[in-house]
Amino acid sequence: METALLCPWESANFLFVSSNVPLLINYSHFIAIFSAVAVSLLVFTNNPRNTISRLFLFFATLFTVWALLDIALWATNDPSIVMFAWSMQVLIEPLTYAVAFYLFYIFLYQKPPSFYTNLFVVTILTPLVLLLPTTLNLEAIALSSCESIEGPLAKYYTYLLHITFVVLIVITAFKQLRKLETTQLRSAILLLIGVVTFLLSFTSGNIIGSFTDNWAISQYGLFGMPIFAFLIAYSIIQFRAFKIEMTGAQILVVVLWALVCSLLFVDSEIFTLIVVVTLIFTSVVGYLLIRGVKREFEQRLELEQLAKDLKRANKRLKVLDKMKSEFVSIASHQLRSPLTSIRGYTSMLLEGSYGAIPTRAQEALERISESSKYMVNSVEDYLNVSRIESGNMKYEMSDFNLKDTASTVVDELRQTAMQKGLLLTFRSNITSKGIVNADIGKTRQALHNLINNSLKYTERGSIVVSVGENKAAKKIFVTISDTGIGMSEDTLDSLFAKFSRAKDANKTNISGTGLGLYVAKKMIEEMGGTITAQSDGPGKGSAFILKLPLQQ
Repeated sequence: METALLCPWESANFLFVSSNVPLLINYSHFIAIFSAVAVSLLVFTNNPRNTISRLFLFFATLFTVWALLDIALWATNDPSIVMFAWSMQVLIEPLTYAVAFYLFYIFLYQKPPSFYTNLFVVTILTPLVLLLPTTLNLEAIALSSCESIEGPLAKYYTYLLHITFVVLIVITAFKQLRKLETTQLRSAILLLIGVVTFLLSFTSGNIIGSFTDNWAISQYGLFGMPIFAFLIAYSIIQFRAFKIEMTGAQILVVVLWALVCSLLFVDSEIFTLIVVVTLIFTSVVGYLLIRGVKREFEQRLELEQLAKDLKRANKRLKVLDKMKSEFVSIASHQLRSPLTSIRGYTSMLLEGSYGAIPTRAQEALERISESSKYMVNSVEDYLNVSRIESGNMKYEMSDFNLKDTASTVVDELRQTAMQKGLLLTFRSNITSKGIVNADIGKTRQALHNLINNSLKYTERGSIVVSVGENKAAKKIFVTISDTGIGMSEDTLDSLFAKFSRAKDANKTNISGTGLGLYVAKKMIEEMGGTITAQSDGPGKGSAFILKLPLQQ
């Protein structure tokens, strides 16, 4: 039985432990592995569904596998393991660069690359996969050193791929950076520096090893990974890169832990050098940690002060709002009596109670009557707002027919519609009795406000008031559809707020107070119903839907 040919040192224990592995290799590899794994896991566990978090974890996993394979190459004396591990490294390296490119691209654009970009990436990686098991990749193993004799695929093509992906990352950055806002721009620049620093240091170390056979020098390239991890950590702390809810202090503490643990792999021969390197790294990380914690503490103090100020301001606003409501209530009551007298005497004059009125005077009295009517309605709106906000609005609930009530309100306002040249029609398609339990007076007022609103903001066309029902949901609804000025989405969002009017409302109607819809909605909601509005946009009309619980 033939004995397998082995390289001239003892076999590795647990694949990675051997006296042939220089301590510098352990230090450079494990500090890089700790940094990559720690940061990527923290990012991923805080936001596992985020594409960038997943890509970063995949990137760190590929690098970790590569680093472990590299340690195995130094430790083993079995040529078959060397051939396998070296081949896997040749495959993993370009894949790591490809994932780094996708990570950076999606961070900048918030979407995957185009089909043609993906096709290009697949095309340039395909020869590597197909030719991996051939002599174009690895020709043989030198038993004196257990190093592979690289073919053109490993020695030239893989490094061409490395440079290609670095160039793609830089091109992607220059195309998009100028379009980013300041905060995201800083995060992107940090990420760009970290990615390019790591990839170039990684590539340069491997190129030196391939062309000089001095693979010890190439190990310094792995120090790019801690730098990359630190910059990502700093980006997360300062600018919330990856949009994760996490304090960056967690990341930096873990990285510090990795740096300290890495000293376990150092002996006295190179201890001073390694301590100096570790001290530099820990100083940088410690500075970033202190700065991040200080900023978070300052922001917390600012937020606490703002909360106190807002609490005082809110308390003061409530007092002022109460005083305003009381003033409006008193002022409205004071205006009500003289307005009632004005309307009463004007009506008597127009009816001839004080004798015949000249035509010109009659026209003036009619204008006085209309103006006083508008003022009475405005005063009533102010009073209703005051009652609603103070909780003094009284509701007399009873059963009544909503269809008949809506029909009556339409009849009352039909004359106003005719004067404006508008067609006001009423429709009903209910099969039930249409009975609701509500305050009939408040319901009539709400319907009046809704229809009157459509009359105000419809210059031509028609207004249709229709009554429908949903027996399954036990709801009856009144829909007021018009061909008026319509509303934008912004207007719809604030339509039912106090004193709210459409942006161009004054061009169509200047008499609105912006209270009618607010009052109607509040009263209907207090009676267990809802009022909503719909519109396809400016100039396309509007629809208001009043819903109440259906009794029978």
